[in-house]
Amino acid sequence: MPPARDLPDVARLTGEYQRLIAPAITETGRYADGLLLVVSVHSVLRDGPVNVALENALATIDAFLRKHEKDDPPLPKDVVRQVKVVKTWIEDTRNNPPMPDTLALRERIHHEVLHPMQVMMLIQAGQMQEIVQRFQSMQNMLDVRVTAAIKAASAASPPQP
Repeated sequence: MPPARDLPDVARLTGEYQRLIAPAITETGRYADGLLLVVSVHSVLRDGPVNVALENALATIDAFLRKHEKDDPPLPKDVVRQVKVVKTWIEDTRNNPPMPDTLALRERIHHEVLHPMQVMMLIQAGQMQEIVQRFQSMQNMLDVRVTAAIKAASAASPPQP
């Protein structure tokens, strides 16, 4: 991509850049939604009798999947995979002999799904912070140029005697 020749080029390229990055920024938010779902399911598994907790957790997952089934673009593949893994574990737990509690299942979800998703979310947050710093640097550069342009324009019209 050639460098901008003038300010109208900069404005055009800025708009194009915003359009190009929007899907990636949106995907990060959708990943956060998936992580919050897993946190919610993990929490639901603590409440009430085991069979009720398992059914409530499955209902929470199913509601999330229904809400996002027609999304365009679809949920990130990693999120869908992790949610389906958790759903399978809960269904397996429900279909096997009853457990006294959901501690083993919650620990598995916590260590094998929640932690990796949390790490990925923190990596993405760090990447977004780097992007913000770059934008702030560009803004600072533009602010200096705006101030210089206004000062030059003001100097061209000295006060009348």
